[in-house]
Amino acid sequence: MNKLAKTLPLALTVCLSACLVGPDFEKPKYGLADGWKSAADAQFLNDNKLRLEQKDLAQWWKLFGDDDLVWLIDQAVKENFSLEIARARVEQAAAMLAVKKSGLWPSLDANASFREKAHPVNAKAAESYGIGATAAWEIDVFGGVRRSIESADADYRAALADSVAVKVKVAAEVAQAYFRYRAAQLELRITRDNLKTQTKTYQITKQRKANGFVSQLDVVRASAEVASTNAQIPQIEANEKLALHALELLAGLPAGSLRQRLNAEKPLPKLESFAPSGVPAELLERRPDIIVAEHKIHAATAAIGEARAEYYPKFSITGTISYDAPKIGSVVSNHYGSWSVGPTATWNIFQAGKTMASVKLKEAVAKEAKISWQSTVFTAVKEVEDALVSAGKERERIGLINALVVDNQKAFELSQKLYSAGEIEFLDLLVSQRALLASQQSQVNSRMQFVNHIVALYKALGGGWNPETESSGVQPVSQKSAKN
Repeated sequence: MNKLAKTLPLALTVCLSACLVGPDFEKPKYGLADGWKSAADAQFLNDNKLRLEQKDLAQWWKLFGDDDLVWLIDQAVKENFSLEIARARVEQAAAMLAVKKSGLWPSLDANASFREKAHPVNAKAAESYGIGATAAWEIDVFGGVRRSIESADADYRAALADSVAVKVKVAAEVAQAYFRYRAAQLELRITRDNLKTQTKTYQITKQRKANGFVSQLDVVRASAEVASTNAQIPQIEANEKLALHALELLAGLPAGSLRQRLNAEKPLPKLESFAPSGVPAELLERRPDIIVAEHKIHAATAAIGEARAEYYPKFSITGTISYDAPKIGSVVSNHYGSWSVGPTATWNIFQAGKTMASVKLKEAVAKEAKISWQSTVFTAVKEVEDALVSAGKERERIGLINALVVDNQKAFELSQKLYSAGEIEFLDLLVSQRALLASQQSQVNSRMQFVNHIVALYKALGGGWNPETESSGVQPVSQKSAKN
């Protein structure tokens, strides 16, 4: 035991003074602009100079003032299958981190045995009982174990950030599917209202034909217009049901669960006054997919050190104690016991280039992770710029379509009066009917596109989670922790 007392302090001293092989993680940097290139397009979103601040991005869907939407997203956050999978991956990463951390601690194994043997000459059987224990502790001199823990910790944080990224994605998908459903409801009502009007026109045309004021051609044209509008309804109904099915899947609900709850028609929201503030550089702190990519660089960098540690010898302290006796009651007697303790060293002298290839593999993985991070940053900026352009131009288009609907409504009402008075041909009335329906449908579609572009903007800016209250593991790597 005196030797053990001398060996342990020496091992601890070596361990504490051990070095970490391999490169240290350096936080990636990319110089982003101080403003968006599409700021001019974003001006269309600021008619009332009302800005959406960063804190509001955490739950941007509440800005629409729709209780059904809020309920659906809350339900999806709890039950969405993709989110459940992401949470399971977090649990896997946490378990792997615990496995890696166990490598810093000693291991202890116990064993027990019973053997019966006989000499081949006299065939006299003899029994033997044994118990023992083995302890081993690898001294992480060159930091291979600590690098593996560092890599596993980064993987765990990447899994946390990825679960947040899935949450952001799911919230946006729920909102967009919800607004597609509401738009289909509106379009269906508008189309049916126009169908009723066209049916009345058809009846009037038949009556005028019976009175000899118009030809059969006008009757056929009126009937064809009714059939044409009627043919649009099944497709709109299909769009409505498909959007509802998408909502049920996203919310993790059985088919048919939302029909009654969302049956009442609701108008599409008007959010032309809301535009998120901020600059491109803030994406690096808010976008969870960028945070994921950053942690993956960290994990890959630490894995290089873990691989390089295989170049160096491994030191460990092992100890055993065992007792073997012919009778079970005598097993623990000192007369039958033995023990041993001492340091051991192993060194892989030749592996046919395996260690070198492993290091090159990890370096290539780290290189890929860095490129992936750059691609993610570029993609994030593009998505914000695209959403700003799309929302700004769609807002401009909405104004033009609104004016078009007003003009077409006036033209149709005037055409009805003139046709009833016999002052214009039926074809003129038919043209105004078609133009009114088309412009009303475009109005609904444009409103839906605009709202969904706003949702895409919130998503592109990393909206949907609160960096101040979410788990610290989701945060980007700080400069201080990057060096440690």
